[in-house]
Amino acid sequence: MYQSNSPLSNTTQESLLREYLATLPLPYRTMVAIAYFTSSKISDIISLKTSDIYPNQIQISQTESKSYKLVPITPLLRPYLTIYMNGINREKSGFLFSDSHGHPLKSWTVFRVLNLIAAQINLPEVYLFVLR
Repeated sequence: MYQSNSPLSNTTQESLLREYLATLPLPYRTMVAIAYFTSSKISDIISLKTSDIYPNQIQISQTESKSYKLVPITPLLRPYLTIYMNGINREKSGFLFSDSHGHPLKSWTVFRVLNLIAAQINLPEVYLFVLR
């Protein structure tokens, strides 16, 4: 998540991630948590549907390979996902993350928000592939 010329310790990275997640609005917090804990791309995450979430795993379609992977919902991911799932309007859209019209979010929109929030807490630009 944080790019620097000097490597950061795991403790420092985890601290930065926790601070960043705490600052993000709920949908974006959930997206970053899914990206971090499943090693998935943002394009795959924004195409998730509520039907892709199972009690103990997530089915993530991989756009590049046209396949899918089943990833466990780890104890660290579960709170983020549970809080988000309990608050979404499932009648509005089948997508887990959608705009006001029920369409899936665009990746450029997601990165714009992620980077605005990162700038507010003095982090450099965010690239989700760095989280994997």
